[in-house]
Amino acid sequence: MNLNIDIETIIIVLILGHLFSGILGIAYMIQRKKDITTYTFLFSRLFETVAWILIGLRNIINNFISISIGNSFLIIGTTLQIIAFLIIKNCYTSIVKKFYGISTIVSICIFNLVALFYNIESARVSAISIIVSILWFFPIYVLLTDKNSSVLQRVIAVIYAVEIVLLIFRAYIGIKLGELMNLMSHNIYNVLFFICLYLIMLMGNVGFILLAKEKSDFDLIKAATYDELTNIFNRGTFLLHAKESISLFSRRKEPVSFLLIDLDNFKRINDVHGHFAGDMVLKDFAAIIEGQLRNYDLFGRFGGEEFTILLPGTNEKEALEAAERLRKSTEDTSVNISVNSIIKYTISIGIVTTIPDENTSIETLYKLSDDALYMAKKNGRNRIEIIKA
Repeated sequence: MNLNIDIETIIIVLILGHLFSGILGIAYMIQRKKDITTYTFLFSRLFETVAWILIGLRNIINNFISISIGNSFLIIGTTLQIIAFLIIKNCYTSIVKKFYGISTIVSICIFNLVALFYNIESARVSAISIIVSILWFFPIYVLLTDKNSSVLQRVIAVIYAVEIVLLIFRAYIGIKLGELMNLMSHNIYNVLFFICLYLIMLMGNVGFILLAKEKSDFDLIKAATYDELTNIFNRGTFLLHAKESISLFSRRKEPVSFLLIDLDNFKRINDVHGHFAGDMVLKDFAAIIEGQLRNYDLFGRFGGEEFTILLPGTNEKEALEAAERLRKSTEDTSVNISVNSIIKYTISIGIVTTIPDENTSIETLYKLSDDALYMAKKNGRNRIEIIKA
């Protein structure tokens, strides 16, 4: 069955869609010159634009340029688009980078071998369809299976999963129909494929813009919420959540414990080993402590080497046991800053436990725990002191 639709027109519209995507990308990059994700997506659209122009000029220009270079550019463009999405998802690791570098080269070689030794158009159509499907499988799998994926990410993954299904079906039809399934065929399958490809291209453009905006918003929220070095709550966020927790437990008439922690002799670490080593120690400490806390405990950095923990529903005895466990874990660890340089460090902890009421303030708990911490420092460091509320 043939449809009375001009395939050449659809291809021209597809080319213009990629071209306008590139123009919009350039306009966007003028304001964000160092945005590697946008650069990558832009170049993917530029490669795909050139690819479809070359493919569309078949029988007008040299067939090698049209078929071989055109489809090679299409594979490169697809890979760059995938990379842009993986960068947004923070999944573009060195292993993934190497995989897609090798996969792109192998895919180009496979297609050109098919074009060289089995130069039948239906075979080329099937080959390029299968290659693109395989390249898209990993990012779709990541977006659909990652429990942290947003609704938007899952929707985009489904859109590209539909593209994979269409490509596999096109490869199957290409094998089944043979020469009836060529690029310019008015076969219903070919026409519907190009219409769907155009729609997916539009949704892909919009999806990328929305994903970039989503990531930008997330980064802004994260910067305002978490300490940049240790990736735990910053002072403002800790205080906000601590006040909410204290208010909740004052209604329950249950205890809360406030811990103020300071790394012993941290200035000496910076002076002897440098600030980079000091940062490594802070990150190591935060990771160790965070790994031992409960999901509902609050952990934040107040500044410098001073950290705070709020243990909801924890009495004085339980708080002391928890603090001793944290003190011992840091005492037993070390940080390798170079091959022959290892830093060991200790902490001092001040604790205050109270059953909060409507008059209990986080400022008062901080002041009392600071007094307890001062006693711990005065009495020799690497120790815990408790003060009564």
